[in-house]
Amino acid sequence: MHILIMGQHYAPEEVSGAVLARELAEGLLARGHQVTFVTAAPSYPHGRVFAGYRNVFLAREKLNGVNVIRVWSSISPSRSFWSRILNYGTFSLMALAGGLAAGKVDVMMSASPPLPLGLSAWLVSRIRRIPWLLRVEDLYPQTAVNAGVLRNRLAIRFFERMERFIYQKAAHISLISESFRQNLLAKGISPLKLSVLPVWADPHSIRPLPTKENGFRRTYGLEGKFVLLYAGNLGHTSALEDVVEAARLLRDEREIVFVIVGEGVRKTALQTQALRYGLENVRFLPYQPREGYAEALAAADVSLVTLNPAASHTSLPSKIFNIMASARPILAVADAASEAAAVVQKERCGVVVPPAQPALLAETIRALRSRPAQLEEWGSNGRAALEKRYSREACLDAYDAMFRALSVISPGDAPQRTTHVS
Repeated sequence: MHILIMGQHYAPEEVSGAVLARELAEGLLARGHQVTFVTAAPSYPHGRVFAGYRNVFLAREKLNGVNVIRVWSSISPSRSFWSRILNYGTFSLMALAGGLAAGKVDVMMSASPPLPLGLSAWLVSRIRRIPWLLRVEDLYPQTAVNAGVLRNRLAIRFFERMERFIYQKAAHISLISESFRQNLLAKGISPLKLSVLPVWADPHSIRPLPTKENGFRRTYGLEGKFVLLYAGNLGHTSALEDVVEAARLLRDEREIVFVIVGEGVRKTALQTQALRYGLENVRFLPYQPREGYAEALAAADVSLVTLNPAASHTSLPSKIFNIMASARPILAVADAASEAAAVVQKERCGVVVPPAQPALLAETIRALRSRPAQLEEWGSNGRAALEKRYSREACLDAYDAMFRALSVISPGDAPQRTTHVS
């Protein structure tokens, strides 16, 4: 079976944001399928095209057996709202040409965000007369509205109508959590069109390491410290301001260090906040090479997952599952009713603190430092749950079954079953 996938990030190296896309494509290839991936020129996270690549109308390459078609999009290091909208819009439009250039395919999938990519995917599915699977990883435009990024009422209505149109036209919809499923059910989408397939982690590439005192700690002078690690996107949905405020309250406890690894639109503001307080217990680091990611996770005493109140019910950070794979405990700053909190509590792999309560967060961190046995138990629980319910192979097997079911139906119809991996 020839499967066409459309998604914005597919990098020639293990860059955060492209890892799951590559694992999905290569996993389907290993299961006997031919896979073509339509994407943009690699530029994430700095907004600069990678060396050896050009941002052209259409280019082809083969990466580990996957046929990759790259299309032109507006790429800029600017992190402004309109720059990102232009990037999303141009890629989504040009992906139509890329999808049509893929040749004869049997079934296709597109990822959301970006939301407008669903329109191009729908057109390709109509022209090629093939079933289309929509993978929803964030609930747009609700996420952007809740984060305060999208405020214009006409624009909100426009994107809400686009969202409903895309949901209605997709043959099937794959969602990352049960709360997302409930959201779409409330919008009138048939339960027969919905499957819950979580984000996964690879338990073979991210494994528990025997000691926290490793090369990552030595490189950044963290030996003997109680390390709270955040690794990921520093975006509008995070509650890292709470983390910096908690660091201010803990500034005199020299053994506690906050390490924030990543890039994003909020990084400068967070650095400014820490600088204003004169905090020496907060370290900002760039994204780490993928080959050192497991070591960075292992260096943590506690790993942080943060979501502001507005984002708690429209996002589920994939870093949760990587942390579980590393057998490190999670400190989640998230609403108690959020999906992130539900995962942490269900799997007994950490503790949850509500957003906007930095004093409680600081108090919780003090308590965790004095409970090493509890931290180890939570880490072990997370690893066991990851291997049982959120492993790469289990989720890829579910995708394989879903694509095979889709391939035998008519475009626009939904398979008469749903899939849950949880």
